[in-house]
Amino acid sequence: MRYLMLKKVFFLLALFTPLMSISQDITEDGVKNAEELSAEASFIDGMKEYIAENYAKSANIFEGIIKKHTPTAGMYHMLTKAYIQLNNLNEAAVTAEKTLNLEKENTYYQKFYADILTQLLDYDGAIDLYKKVIRKNPLDISTYILLSEIYIVQENYDAAIKLYNQVEKNIGSDEEISHRKQMLYLRQNKVDQAIKEGDRLMESQPLDPEYVLNQAQIMIGNQKLDDAEKLLLNHLKSDPNLAEGHVLLADIYRRLGNIDACHEQLELAFENPSLESEIKLKVLGSFIKLVEQEPDTESINNAISLTQNLIDLDPKLAGSYVFMGDLLMKKGRLQEARDSYVKSTEFDKSVFEVWLAIVELDTKTENLQDLVQDAGKAAEYFPNQAFFWYHFGYGNVLIKDYDEAIYALEEARNLSFDKPELLKHILSLLGDSYNATKQYSDSERAYEEALKMDPAYIPVLNNYSYFLAMRNKNLLKAQEMSEKLVSLSPSNVDYLDTRAWVLFKSENYLHAKEVIESAVIYAKDVNGTVLEHYGDILYKLGDKPQAIEQWKKAKLLGENSTKIDQKISEQQYIE
Repeated sequence: MRYLMLKKVFFLLALFTPLMSISQDITEDGVKNAEELSAEASFIDGMKEYIAENYAKSANIFEGIIKKHTPTAGMYHMLTKAYIQLNNLNEAAVTAEKTLNLEKENTYYQKFYADILTQLLDYDGAIDLYKKVIRKNPLDISTYILLSEIYIVQENYDAAIKLYNQVEKNIGSDEEISHRKQMLYLRQNKVDQAIKEGDRLMESQPLDPEYVLNQAQIMIGNQKLDDAEKLLLNHLKSDPNLAEGHVLLADIYRRLGNIDACHEQLELAFENPSLESEIKLKVLGSFIKLVEQEPDTESINNAISLTQNLIDLDPKLAGSYVFMGDLLMKKGRLQEARDSYVKSTEFDKSVFEVWLAIVELDTKTENLQDLVQDAGKAAEYFPNQAFFWYHFGYGNVLIKDYDEAIYALEEARNLSFDKPELLKHILSLLGDSYNATKQYSDSERAYEEALKMDPAYIPVLNNYSYFLAMRNKNLLKAQEMSEKLVSLSPSNVDYLDTRAWVLFKSENYLHAKEVIESAVIYAKDVNGTVLEHYGDILYKLGDKPQAIEQWKKAKLLGENSTKIDQKISEQQYIE
């Protein structure tokens, strides 16, 4: 604070010093001639332009004065300041040196020139000037700090510490100086000296807990955990409500792997209303990381208990619900985890990872309405994320809202040009959705695009060939795709059923019977669709009794066509 106040004083002096200099130099014998009056008027014009931040104009005016009149230190100094504002440090250095040549003992000009040299990385020149200022003004702390910063840049830490010691010798102990010494000792890995410096601060201010906390942090950061623990426990005897002390103790126990002790200290810290919720949340995150390393049931329960405490203390803190969701995920309580993540979005909708977790949990738990709702909201908040548009479309496909699905999937398609794996899934669902809405040309285009990307993409081979067969269209292509499908997955019942259905539609009934019977053999729990198709094939081969038998079995199992009752009652195949 003292250093900042001094800088403000220097700034005011910077404005007034040049004016005093020119006035003294051009008023010899108290009489001003025309030339002197002209110089003074021009100088005032230059000052006006400078104050108005017209730095280029002010520089031109000062340059003109110097050419026409005998220059003073004040003239050069104002020109220097204008050059600095124009980011012309090299010219500023030249005029600053001329300023100092005219007033060699002026400490203000010495410091001003030294600052310019520092910015130009001329450290030797700056060091010489700062040393001169210190010799004249040994109590000016700001100069010591400026010089020490150069030594620190040069990594000459011993020289900087020597300067700080000199300050303390001149003015006594100072918190800022002690703190700077501590940081330099730590940079040199001189931990013991840094701790000794901290001890001095604690002795000078025994009632100030900040020094204790700072000392403990240094100890913890340098693995002196036992010393830090003793220091904190001793201080907490006299100040048990110091929440930050319990937080640091919890950190120590976390590092030592003592989960129970860590949990106990965190509870004490969380009960303290003076500790900000954001700090509690950050500390809780560290504890949860520890629990993740030792994921036993009791540890997770402790973490859940702490998280609930924090939620009770600050029910609008979004991060608490996120942590709760993470912990419930570890417990396998997926629906509760999803609900906790959703709760967090009431207070902060901007976290992409949270929405990602929500949508993935909706998918895992097969909550289709939630999936559509949550993926739709996520797509609204993150409109450039194809993942959310895809799941919005996927959810609508599952609930058979195909028009909405097409809208979402087309959005996802436009955003997935650089994501080939995702794009394949999108195109597959687009093909299904366009087929369901009888937009067959668009459906086929989507399927074809997917197969260009991956000719062995099984979902498209299955659905594309099946839908072509249903429409009795391009059956040769459907046969090729279904044959490839079965070669890629020869024991999959659904794919065998697709292959048999394509053959049936192509009137290759014997081959269709071979394929469908292999599907029945492979299936542990054959579904109604397979048995209905089996009955259709048998009927076409003239085995009417067996066909009716398979249709009846299909009806009992469900998953059959709307014509199953008619087939059974009329005892014939219905197209």
